[in-house]
Amino acid sequence: FIMNVVDFLKNSANKYPQKIALIYENDSFTFSELWKLVKNFSLPTELINQQNVISLISENSASFVIAYLGIINLGKTVHLISPEISEMNLTNQITSSNSSMIICSESFFHKMSNFNSIKIPTFQINDIPKNTSIFSSESNEIAYLIYTSGTTSEPKGVAINHSIVEFATKNIVDVLKYSNSDVDILPLPLHHSFGLGCLHVSLFVGSTLILLKNSSDLQNILDTMKKYHATTLAAVPPTLSKFLKFNENNLKDYFSDIRLVITNTTKIPIITIQKFKKIISNGNLATYYGLTEASRSSFMIFDEHTSFDQSVGKPAPQVNIKIDNQMSKLKIGEILIKGNNVIKKYWKNIEFDKNIIDGWLRTGDLGYFDDHGYLYLVGRSDDVINIGGEKVMPNEIEEIVKQIDGVENVAAFGIDHEIFGQVIKLHVIKSESSNLEKLSIIKFCMKNLEKYKIPSKIDFVTNIPQTDYGKVKRFMLK
Repeated sequence: FIMNVVDFLKNSANKYPQKIALIYENDSFTFSELWKLVKNFSLPTELINQQNVISLISENSASFVIAYLGIINLGKTVHLISPEISEMNLTNQITSSNSSMIICSESFFHKMSNFNSIKIPTFQINDIPKNTSIFSSESNEIAYLIYTSGTTSEPKGVAINHSIVEFATKNIVDVLKYSNSDVDILPLPLHHSFGLGCLHVSLFVGSTLILLKNSSDLQNILDTMKKYHATTLAAVPPTLSKFLKFNENNLKDYFSDIRLVITNTTKIPIITIQKFKKIISNGNLATYYGLTEASRSSFMIFDEHTSFDQSVGKPAPQVNIKIDNQMSKLKIGEILIKGNNVIKKYWKNIEFDKNIIDGWLRTGDLGYFDDHGYLYLVGRSDDVINIGGEKVMPNEIEEIVKQIDGVENVAAFGIDHEIFGQVIKLHVIKSESSNLEKLSIIKFCMKNLEKYKIPSKIDFVTNIPQTDYGKVKRFMLK
């Protein structure tokens, strides 16, 4: 018997009917109230096609949670879409997914009034026509479909089966010790697999989930933690780094009930890890490595030992990770993943399916294992800069340049060169008060890098294109 996310809710509603399951702004729902709303969620049958895919586009809200679970309860697949999506990308995704209809938030509904290319029925999330028809809840093994924005240009459709959700959720619970006594703060978008995984965990263990609209209001996150005596917080590394602008003693007070801060594997600055280990005096900072198509493949719980602070941990239970095509003394190569958390194939894409061989997913990420079995990420295989046959990882250059006073952020990438094949170019964001000059960056690099790694060109910019989770979109720079 494979459980699905709705079974998580149903089980918790049976065990803890009067317990608060979800809080969003001024609304709160017990497990039995949430289950009743999900059970009563319906869609107009005449608009459903054979593909069984329903698109959901919304910011975080209680209505999102109800619609997401309600669609799955009707035996359908939820196609999750960021409200930031462009008309062209939305059109492409609707065509690829063969979605029957769009359910969206009020704000996106108004935005869509200018989208002339969308031809399928569209309803506001709280304004769906009711019907009494019942769909088969056994008709669909796929829980949800996400198109990854990723760091490469072409989005990939990733369909996640209920069995993958169950496997990944149980691993998260076992490794990070979630329980029904937790109070979880979630400011991450539910249309992304990190935020969605946190929702699944709360429903599975029967904890209380406090859903926030987003991560932009840091003081609100802190106040909410304090008000509800929260025990867990999920946040991306850039948010954690921004918290460090607050007074450290005040932060310790806000985090006094927190037993776990979970983040993901966008590069976490070492200073952020070390400071947070002191701030969370009664708990742990943890991170995971995974892709939408291979959720939560490794876990790292940071402790007092600093020697592994740059690692993304060890493989999750019953997940295998190996390094292929090793290309240096460090044994760096492409990371391959195999396990019940890995998709069998992509959504209608034979070309991308070539990245899955005998159950092993070629991630495109480069990394290595140390002698203790800890995994380290060093970048993307398509980001490698080839300078006259010498292979250079962009993040190696970035780590050096970030040490310079006045550098707020930096992205390194390769540009074509007629003699060397490629050379290094930097895009640098200066801090507001800085008088930093290009020459001083070059001089610093000359002191700290081999000759061939010294940047040939530097541009000062105001923006570096990134995914929602802080990974640089280098293809846009190139």
